[in-house]
Amino acid sequence: MSGSDSLFVREATGLVREWSSYDAWIYAFLSVNIVTLGFYIWTFGAFIPDGSPILATLIAIAVLTLQNVVFATLIAAMPRVGGDYVWQSRLLGGFWGFLLAIPGWVFILWLWVPIYGSIQSWLVFGPISALLGYPGLANFWNSSTGLFVSSMLVVAFVFVYVSLGMQWYARIQQTLFYIGVAGFVLFLGGLLTTSPGSFQTAFDSQMAAWGMDATYSGVQEAAGPSFASMWNTDIVAAYYLFPMLLFWIMWPVWGSTLFGEVREAGEWKKMFWVLEGALVGAGLVGIVLWPLFDSAMGWQFYQSLNWSYFVGAGAAQWISAPTTLVAIAWGGGAVGTIMAILMAGWFYAWSGTVFLSSTRVIFAAAFDRAIPEFFAEVKTRFNTPIYAVLAMAIPATVLTVIYFYVPGFQTLTLAATFVIAITYFGTTAAATLLPFRRPDLFSNTYISRFEVGPIPLISLVGIVYMGFLLSVFYLWATVDAYGINNVRSAGFMLVLYLLAVVIYAAMRWYRAKQGVDLDKIHSEIPTD
Repeated sequence: MSGSDSLFVREATGLVREWSSYDAWIYAFLSVNIVTLGFYIWTFGAFIPDGSPILATLIAIAVLTLQNVVFATLIAAMPRVGGDYVWQSRLLGGFWGFLLAIPGWVFILWLWVPIYGSIQSWLVFGPISALLGYPGLANFWNSSTGLFVSSMLVVAFVFVYVSLGMQWYARIQQTLFYIGVAGFVLFLGGLLTTSPGSFQTAFDSQMAAWGMDATYSGVQEAAGPSFASMWNTDIVAAYYLFPMLLFWIMWPVWGSTLFGEVREAGEWKKMFWVLEGALVGAGLVGIVLWPLFDSAMGWQFYQSLNWSYFVGAGAAQWISAPTTLVAIAWGGGAVGTIMAILMAGWFYAWSGTVFLSSTRVIFAAAFDRAIPEFFAEVKTRFNTPIYAVLAMAIPATVLTVIYFYVPGFQTLTLAATFVIAITYFGTTAAATLLPFRRPDLFSNTYISRFEVGPIPLISLVGIVYMGFLLSVFYLWATVDAYGINNVRSAGFMLVLYLLAVVIYAAMRWYRAKQGVDLDKIHSEIPTD
């Protein structure tokens, strides 16, 4: 092999830089989506009752700003499709890039489809069905069968959404985002025009009309703990809540694998503010919403409802969806129903994140020849790596069937988010080494001019952020409240890593027989 171009599947990726930084910001903001992932994860915050979500969110913003510095630096230095996989394989080595990125971005995202399906049932299908006068249908959507059907609808919608290519994805994403914003205006209106006393009357009346065995006072009496004020300043309790909130707010860098298709990706400042704007925007909206929940329905009631009807608690879990609650505040009539329908725009704009980012990791690995080349083929007039999309959709469908119909499998998936965070840890290690491993690339970034003594600022930021991640890993592994410290699930995740090792070793052997040196490939930067 001679020349860096001949190392790869072809001289250029075939993908086009069709996104603006605004498109990337919307994707980042939707990745920490307050209405979908935020509302869903906030529900579980009730299981750490002493922590202030406001203080915990401020901690998250401060810590994740370090993450944004790390990712903005790598995006600016190597703005290539594949993100984490490309950076890790070029700075840590091909083996480590494959081991960290493929489980974290491919295998694990197959397992996230049931989570997306559960959110759709809980936040969209359940409330809208009840508001249209079909509480029995609302219960169906939150039953095991309903959740499975909802998950399959997610696969079908997202397959089409992602297959249309980046240009159409951005257009659809913006349209759905604006629809969701219109619904959010009505959502805020419902919170601002009610009080705990009037909400109690409306809630009890609506529950009776729906034939539900729930009352405002009964919900509070059934809750296990008492909940600390959201304004409390217990920093230790807030730090314990912080790892729970990370399941929601850790993902402004979710689009890192896509920045090879963003026009301004080489500009450090612009990329940092894309990520930071999404993080701070989501955090501030959360900080505003919690006091509004308190003033509209009462903080103790909101937390008690989350405790009693948390996601996964049965067919009636849709009662705890904020869309249900605010529709009740609107009187359960036409305005509340329209609000719930418009708020669905947040879900559908966000839903593509379950596949889109992962397809670019598959594409990048195939472009390197680390997996079969056909996954890097760009098909149709939409410039879509369609085989990479199928590599997400087909296994996700199979595993979703297993998830809902094979007893015990759900338990194996509990630690899935842990694997993604480990991928981010690997990316942070790569950024820490960037000034030393690839000074030529690092010197072209804005942040390269900053040092603390003899240490490049990015390396110091990386070391500090890895320290925070290790503290989070320790809490996730030792505290039951987060729900992921399951030995069987940890074993299953290790199996996924072992599978990645086997695939890499097999492909390395196969390529060597063809005269292809993967080490040489991973020493070069892939072409645009």
